[in-house]
Formats: sequence, structure tokens, C-alpha cells
Amino acid sequence: MTDFYSNEADFEAEITILTSAQGGRNTPTYNFIRWDLGYPDRSEFEPVYMIWPNFLDEAGDPIPKGSQIEGTLRARMHIVVREMVEFHKQRLLVGSRFNCHEGRHVVAQGKVTKLLALSS
Repeated sequence: MTDFYSNEADFEAEITILTSAQGGRNTPTYNFIRWDLGYPDRSEFEPVYMIWPNFLDEAGDPIPKGSQIEGTLRARMHIVVREMVEFHKQRLLVGSRFNCHEGRHVVAQGKVTKLLALSS
């Protein structure tokens, strides 16, 4: 596991990975992917943010790095740029929705289910 994921997660989310028929990726998705987060109400010129998922299995344990993932899964989310935590505290509340991006392309959709380090 990388040092990045040894840090406490900021929040937990339920993420649905879009299929290629839904406009998602044409290739499989693997845990430890580096998607960026975008807010659904953003304009096409607003940035996406380095908030990365670590997907969990049914027991709540991290899925091994490189394991193929699909469907709807829980994930612990990590805000990479720590100077942005206060900004995201205003937007990421339980029930908040977000999109996962590869560049400007939306490949998954998520909803915040629990605040972790972000709640302090």
C-alpha cells in the first residue's frame, strides 16, 4: 500500500462506475485508480479536484491494488491537496453528489455517505 492511503480518509462515499454503454470507460477499472472529483453544478471551465478513492470490499476492507472493480462500491476518499480541505468542507456533506473524472470525461458518479477526517 502507498503512503498516500496510510493517511486518514476524509470521507466515505458510494460510487457507481459507469459502463461504456452509460458513457464510462471502455476498459476495465482497477482499485487505486487516480480519478479526480468534480461537482455536478460546475461549469465546463471549473477545475476538477484531486480527491482519490480507495475502494472497499463488503467487509469494509480496502480492495487490493490492481483488482478489477465494477458496479456500485463503497470507497474511502482522500483529498490530496490539503490546502483545499476547508473549501471542500463547504461542499462535501452527507448526501452530496459528485462525479469522478478522467480529464473532463465523467466515468463514475458518487454520493457522500459518511464524513471522516473532514468532520473535524
